[in-house]
Order: sequence, then C-alpha cells, then structure tokens
Amino acid sequence: MSGQIFESKPYKGTRDFYPEDLKKRSYIFNTWKKVLLENSYSEYDSSILENAELYIAKSGDELGSKQLYSFEDKGERKVALRPEMTPSLARIVANKFGELKFPLRWFSIPNCFRYEKPQRGRTREFWQLNLDLIGLEAGASDLEMLIILGKIFLSFGAKKEMYSIRYGHRGLIDEQVKIMGLENQSKLVYEILDNWKKMRASDRLAFAKEEGMSEDQYLLIQNYVDNPTVDFEKFPELALIKNLTAKILPEVDYLFDPTIVRGLAYYTGLVFEAFDNNPENNRALFGGGRYDNLMELFGKHSPAVGAAIGDLPWHEFLEGWNLYPDFSAQRDKVGIMPILENATQEEILEKIYTQIIPDIQAKNQDFEIDYDFARNPNKRYESLKKRGCGEVMEVK
Repeated sequence: MSGQIFESKPYKGTRDFYPEDLKKRSYIFNTWKKVLLENSYSEYDSSILENAELYIAKSGDELGSKQLYSFEDKGERKVALRPEMTPSLARIVANKFGELKFPLRWFSIPNCFRYEKPQRGRTREFWQLNLDLIGLEAGASDLEMLIILGKIFLSFGAKKEMYSIRYGHRGLIDEQVKIMGLENQSKLVYEILDNWKKMRASDRLAFAKEEGMSEDQYLLIQNYVDNPTVDFEKFPELALIKNLTAKILPEVDYLFDPTIVRGLAYYTGLVFEAFDNNPENNRALFGGGRYDNLMELFGKHSPAVGAAIGDLPWHEFLEGWNLYPDFSAQRDKVGIMPILENATQEEILEKIYTQIIPDIQAKNQDFEIDYDFARNPNKRYESLKKRGCGEVMEVK
C-alpha cells in the first residue's frame, strides 16, 4: 500500500447513509411505494447513464448544460449521469411504443445527479419519486395526479395546515400574456411569475425595469396575480380540480395560484408545486405538470402528466413537522457467546448456525455473535449487553 491518506468525507454534494439515516430514507421510499402500488401504479427503472444530447435538447440551458454531469466514453459517445427521469421515461416508452397498453401508470425512485451548489434541501446526488400517467389527454388524468399527491401527504400523517398543493396552467398564462400584449416579453413574464414569492414587490418592479419592461406593463402582471380569472370552458381540467379536490380529499389544501410556472422547458398545460408551511422551511417541496410533447423527441406522440418528489426536501418536511415514526424501538436482541471448554471451535460454530440461530430467527429476534474466544468472558458479556443484547447465551 502507498502512504497516501485519503479524505474520508463523501464527494461534495453527496451523502453517506449510516444505518439510522437509511432507516429514514427507507421509510420514505417504502411509504411512497405503498401509496403508488395501492393506486395501481407499476414500478419501472432504467440505467443511470443516458445519452447527454437527450437533456441538452429538451431540458433547458441551465439543466441541459450547466448542471449536467457529462463525459465522453471510450466509444466517443456523449454520456450523462441522469439529472432527472422524465426524458428517460419518454425514451423507454417510445422504445416499445407499439407493444405497451396505454394508459400507463408508472413510477420510479431513481438516483439522479445535478452539478449545482449544495444547500439545504438540495444536493448534487439525490433520489426522487417520479410518478407519471401517460396516454390520457388533459382532464380527469390531471385530477388523478393531484389526488394521488394529496394521498402521499396523508400517508405520512401530514395535516392540512402543514402544506399546500398549488396549481396553475401554462396555457392560461400564455393566454394572459397575449391579453396583456406582452408576447414579445413572454420569457420575462414567466421569469417574473416564477420568482414572484421569492422577491419583494419593489424588487420585482426593479428587476422588470432592468430587463426593459415599463412600470405599466409590470402592473398588468401584478393585476393578473391579484385578480386571476379562469375560463373554465377553455380549461375544463381546472374546473374539475376546483370542483372535485375538496370533495374527494377535504383533508388536503389545494389552491389555484397564477404564479406557478415551473422552470423546465417541456410543460404544456397543468403545472403544480407543493409548499411546506413550516416557517423554518418555507419552500417548495416538489412540482410537476403536463408534458404532452416530450415523446416527440423520439418521433412519437402521447399526452402525459407527472410529478417528481425529491428525497431530501421530503426528509426536511418530515423532520420539520416531526412526522417520522419512532425508529428507536427494536426487536429483542440475543447475544451469542461461544465458550471453548468441552468442544472445538468448529463444533460450537456448527451448533450456533444449525440450532441456535434458527431458533432465534423463529422467535423473530435479532442476534449478535462474539467471536473473541480468548477474551475474558465477563468483558465479552458486558460488550454484548452494551450493544443492546437483552439476553446473552453461552454456547459450549
């Protein structure tokens, strides 16, 4: 071995999961899975490696280039660690488009990577729940997506006052941009709306002016946010959501919010985000929406609506509201202490693995074995007790 000593901390923006940490992550994943499976969604998965051009083409400049972990492989192909799952999902569906029976209700919990500044609730490596409903036009499927997201909150014991699910519509915003006569500044309108809650009114106005928008034009946006109107005949999916969410899940807070835009390039209709109401963590928890054109990357067309929930923001939500179960309760643990007196080590180990351990497992107990035969028995006993063994068996 060389004399080099390596840094023991994980790569920046990634996490190590010690057993106690992994219990929490497993609880999140298992609860997510339970809700989705109970609602007739099927689990799928894919490789963490993808064609880098897939993200460069469709995910916008920030994600497609600045945040992409990409490299050239030995075959001179541009490869990326996936920053999200939806483009991969579109590729998977397109690959067997003629064989699959639509609609598809699918979910996955992929490991993803984005090269960005690590901060609270955001790391470079993360896992996220992706749930997608593919093959149904806007309408009842949009309602279904929001209902399932509400059920996910309820499955963790979250109360209505802890969060809100807020929704808007890209088509509605596009229509309002035309009404306001701001088609030439539509990108700026989207940017202002997307950052509406993150900026003070004076800062929003100053930003708009810096980008070439007049105060009168800005006030048109302000009026739209303060007094939103929805043509429910033109956007019937919003009527369904408004009229039925409170009846189906009265325990969940669904709110129409004209500032919900979503940043990714492929949303075409309904858009939504969930927010933590904890003053210590007042931030977006997850988002999603309708993306009817993404399959066109592969020469196919199928409408779709989906959502993605990151594991770390969800962990922060559960921690902040004390929604984790008590993981301290453990099964009874038995200490096994082999003693070399009247039998050989081989004979004792055979007895332990063929008789003692099966009996402990049949009683649904955990166990620890102390192999330090030469150590003082009293010390071994004390060590097993300190490691949580309520009972210590001497095996001779």
